[in-house]
Amino acid sequence: MNNEVSLCMIVKNEEKALPQCLNSINKLVNEIIIIDTGSEDKTVEIAKSFGAKVYFFQWNDNFSEARNESLKYATKDWILILDVDDELFEEDQINFKRLINSNLDKNLIYFFETHSYYGTTKDENSVTINLNPRFFKNNEGTHYEGKIHNQLIYSKEKDSLIINSIKVHHSGYLNDNIKIKNKRQRNISMLMDQIKDDPENYFAYFNLGNEFAALSDEKSALNYYYKSFEGFDNLNGYSFLLILKIVIINYNLKNYEDAFKYIDIGLNYYPNFTDLYFMKALIFKDINMPTLQIKALETCIDMGEPPSTLKCFPGVGTFKAYFELGNVYLNLNDYDMSLSYYLKSLNSKTNFINPLYGIARILKLKKLLVDNFKKNIEVLVTSYPSPKLILIDLFYNEGYYQVALDYILEYEKEYELTEKLLLLKAKALIISKDFASVITLDSNNKKFSSNVHLKFYKIISLILMDALEAAKNLINTLELESLDNISVKVFNVYLQFINLLTETSVMQISEIENESDYMSIIIEILDILLFTDELDKLKIAVNLLNLINNKFALLELGKLYYKHGYMEVAKNELLRSIKEFGIYDTESLDILKLI
Repeated sequence: MNNEVSLCMIVKNEEKALPQCLNSINKLVNEIIIIDTGSEDKTVEIAKSFGAKVYFFQWNDNFSEARNESLKYATKDWILILDVDDELFEEDQINFKRLINSNLDKNLIYFFETHSYYGTTKDENSVTINLNPRFFKNNEGTHYEGKIHNQLIYSKEKDSLIINSIKVHHSGYLNDNIKIKNKRQRNISMLMDQIKDDPENYFAYFNLGNEFAALSDEKSALNYYYKSFEGFDNLNGYSFLLILKIVIINYNLKNYEDAFKYIDIGLNYYPNFTDLYFMKALIFKDINMPTLQIKALETCIDMGEPPSTLKCFPGVGTFKAYFELGNVYLNLNDYDMSLSYYLKSLNSKTNFINPLYGIARILKLKKLLVDNFKKNIEVLVTSYPSPKLILIDLFYNEGYYQVALDYILEYEKEYELTEKLLLLKAKALIISKDFASVITLDSNNKKFSSNVHLKFYKIISLILMDALEAAKNLINTLELESLDNISVKVFNVYLQFINLLTETSVMQISEIENESDYMSIIIEILDILLFTDELDKLKIAVNLLNLINNKFALLELGKLYYKHGYMEVAKNELLRSIKEFGIYDTESLDILKLI
């Protein structure tokens, strides 16, 4: 059966995103309807290059009216709705073609899964899932309502059908896209206007909570979620998400009692909602109740993934639950059980990389010889894309810097090093005491010559070569006004380190109590000095900790000494941390027991 399809979209200034979207769908539809709301770039030109019919609509802060305008111009039998940040992958294109060639039912609204990526990259492990109506019969009175986060309104005679095989991949909430489009502030303003017109619009309160949560204003988000919950109806399509969001925010704020309360409410209405049991497990992890954590995770696995109508975070009933069980048993020092669950996690989702780091940690704790360690890990990464990059990161992360360096040298025979890899190479060379190579590292990579982090590695290399005057000259070439916030902090620490070494007067680095960035910068310097056996310089460098106001300094110093095998010194620093500041944690207590 040949069902003709109109793709309907609304756009504005989308010259970067539009080609990717249309390339993924243009061969599968018979007509592309574009409503442009005021583009000032090449959006219209690009749309027309795909054969789109472009119509102009004066933007009036109402997404539904713009969306309905697109429906008005559609002439084909069926409507497909996509946003400009949407894309169909190859498998989804094949499945959509099968759908439109099947015996479609005009009384059905077809729902597809939307996989929305968050964070910095389009990573399958950083995605949320929700169902959206995407495909329906034209000229049946189906339309949109709501100024923002518009909802499809259709006849009571129509029913919905979930098509699990077709996924729409949405990149609009990746960090860069949000920043460019200023989506959050725009959405908040529109939602506030909507609530002014309709103070009992509980869906608008829910969406306001989402916007403030995305801005990391969790207290405001929780207030709006609670306001939305005042109108709770378990039959509303967003209600299961509302409960999950309330649980997540309370978990983040460490309001565990409230989180448990809403988990119980949610499970009463949605007993198959695996995500809530997974959240239980995370809370038990936070409050150090491993037996209950294991029980909750085993329940997740017994339940499996939630049904499509309750999907949110993939893996809560499979690969993520196995992974967390691996973490629990690793913390309990049951390495065999931990390893079995990490392997189950890998088998459950072959491109899930996180368990590899747990496996690497176990192999290190089991004190495998480096060659055996390499063989075990290399077997596991062969099926991954870019296995060499994974190996570099795994061995670097576990402190096997020479092995990581060997892999980097192999990698750069075939590929140009990225900025991140160049910095990994720099630190690995320092740990290997090849300081001279660090100084000339950018000679063949001119584009990285201005990289400030590489310059800091050059400075520490010069210090380790006892070229203190050269180190001071290099740090003086840095222009503070051109540095980002973290680089300014590194600059301040390195400057005072040089002053200490040259017996020049030093200044307090920070008065801010327990400021963490300065602590991590100093600890990295001390770590490098321990790796390179520069114990005389180490005795001087520890005085950097006196130049910051952080009561966790002795705790971190004790852990660092333990890492490098200085047991007695580690013990002394950890005991001082307890006696002088009352500061300790589970890891430090375990170290004291072992010592």
